[in-house]
Amino acid sequence: MQRIAFVGLGRMGEPMVANLLKQGFEVTIVGNRRPEPVERLRALGAKVAATPAEAAAGAEVAILVLPTSAEVEATLTGPGGMADALAAGSVVVDCSTSEPDSTRKLAAHLAGRGVGFVDAGMTRGVVGARQGKLAYFIGGSAEDFAKARPALEAMGDTFFQMGPVGAGHETKNLSNALSYGTVALVGEVLLLGKRFGLDLNALQEALMSGASSKALESFGPRIIEREYSPARVSVGNVRYHLQTTRDITPETVSLELLPRVEAMYERLSGMGLADKDMSALAELWERTDSA
Repeated sequence: MQRIAFVGLGRMGEPMVANLLKQGFEVTIVGNRRPEPVERLRALGAKVAATPAEAAAGAEVAILVLPTSAEVEATLTGPGGMADALAAGSVVVDCSTSEPDSTRKLAAHLAGRGVGFVDAGMTRGVVGARQGKLAYFIGGSAEDFAKARPALEAMGDTFFQMGPVGAGHETKNLSNALSYGTVALVGEVLLLGKRFGLDLNALQEALMSGASSKALESFGPRIIEREYSPARVSVGNVRYHLQTTRDITPETVSLELLPRVEAMYERLSGMGLADKDMSALAELWERTDSA
């Protein structure tokens, strides 16, 4: 079995490591600011390293599940980073929601050391991570993907090969934009239902019968109940991801809807809700009602 270095033990990363361990992989994780996931994974058989470089020593595959490209860059090329410790012939798999330009620069840097790179944007959320049924948007060469695939198959079951390095993260950004825009529309539809005097739970059920969507199914009830914690996807993360999508949009393309969606989440952040779930869109209802 491959030796895996894994960095990022959040709500997605912890169950991903658990599935790797269940499938017999030798996994070394990096100490986290929260000790609980580290100790749970240690109990399942994970080794624990003090730094990314220590975890990377002897690893055949390094998997990253981090919040932004800034953390990915620091983990790979910062002090105590993985780049100098990874052996030629190994491969980095970035499952973070990263900026494609940063991804391509990191891949080029690692290629000079004989280390491959696969960007593997993920979907299906925490439930998919726990079930080992994640879907991946893959960017990278066929050779590097072949090296990464055994580990990825321990954590997921669906692969979309989108093109060269960066294409996986471009696809993930588009997937996020579609998801966040749909959740915003769900919030507005439920606002209309409230204005019409409809029972919102009955409306949710009725809409699922004819206009169903993952956004309506997953976030409709949270919007109705004003359930903002714990955050599945925080308003702050939504803003970062939408900004990334805006940054990678060619100047020749004029977008109409996404800037308006981004403005909605910016308003929520300005209301002090950046750390809350994006279902906090319901807080915009009061502003509309008082207008």
